[in-house]
Amino acid sequence: MFSDQYGAAWARLAEFANSDCKPLEFLRPLSAADFAPILWADGFGSGGELDREILQHAAAAKRARYADRVFTVVPVYVSSVCAEQCLYCNYRAGNEGVGVERKRLSDDELRREATYLIEKKGFRTLELVYASDPKMTSDAIARHIEIVRQLLERHGGGIVGLSCEAMDEAEYRRLAEAGLSFSVLWMETYDAERYRELHPGKLRKSRFEYRLDAYERMIAAGISAIGVGILSGLSGWRRDWSMLMQHEEYLRKTCGQAPAILGFPRLKHAPGAVMHGSHFIPTTREFVATLALHNIFSPATAPFVSTREDWDTCVQIAQGGGCLFTLNCSTIPGGYSLRTKGAQFANNSFDAPVFAPRLEGLGFRPVWRWAPDELQARGVPPLRGS
Repeated sequence: MFSDQYGAAWARLAEFANSDCKPLEFLRPLSAADFAPILWADGFGSGGELDREILQHAAAAKRARYADRVFTVVPVYVSSVCAEQCLYCNYRAGNEGVGVERKRLSDDELRREATYLIEKKGFRTLELVYASDPKMTSDAIARHIEIVRQLLERHGGGIVGLSCEAMDEAEYRRLAEAGLSFSVLWMETYDAERYRELHPGKLRKSRFEYRLDAYERMIAAGISAIGVGILSGLSGWRRDWSMLMQHEEYLRKTCGQAPAILGFPRLKHAPGAVMHGSHFIPTTREFVATLALHNIFSPATAPFVSTREDWDTCVQIAQGGGCLFTLNCSTIPGGYSLRTKGAQFANNSFDAPVFAPRLEGLGFRPVWRWAPDELQARGVPPLRGS
């Protein structure tokens, strides 16, 4: 398990911060030792020549593999009832109604939301999203997966993804059997001490090592595509991205499966949170350059483009394709067809009938009905020397 390797991986950060950088053309795919030092390089994230070179290489790598295809996805929040106390989140249990309405979708309400997004907006990939709600057990989530999968099948097919708290292997296996196609889980931050400060309590999310090893449990359970990620702004972003790269390299070597999806949101304002603002948030230039560097590190992995960012930034980070692209976005259960008020965090929403043609006009090729195999997560070339 990666938790057994964590101490050694964290110790390597000092080496990365003081290492010389290799030219981009000599970097080995999925080698954190080659890529992480660039995060500390002079001029990185400043918009200068180094950034321009990274952006050009990244777009070319993505375009060569994905030919400007972007894979559309829409989040469907199922519960905003949460037992956790994450200090930066609007859904935290201690928030008594500031900017959020507590709601669990009934099965009929879930069908209504999903049907609206399928029939009115054209989506064929729906990501079910859950707060840490004690009533949202693996059996309940499996039932929801089956409901949405059946709706998609009646409309020509599609896939169901998941974002929820870390689970046991048997629970993930239950979800895979129900028809789950992909599962994403953001590590939030790899700084263990900072993680524990931000996630007080004794429930699942407060257990750093349990969350760290969830990806291996997903793979062992047979989930075909997994997503890793961090929330930039909770701790030092260079350290977090360096740890993320090491984790991905470890999964490729140990499990034979590189992550198919990359989550890379930046911390945004949540009115009911305890934590407001952070000096750890990367600038937009740093943010864009870091993602581009990762696109060279692992061209097959699909960044999950989030409406936390504005339209122009989303377009910039999608260059070359090979990403999951969010258009319509509500972060509250029932926020589409039921008109529920509130949000988990500040975000935009790009209405698919309006913005999908704009993507096409910019040279992208939106793909509405796709399969996880198209992300080619298992097609990453072997690491040199492995």
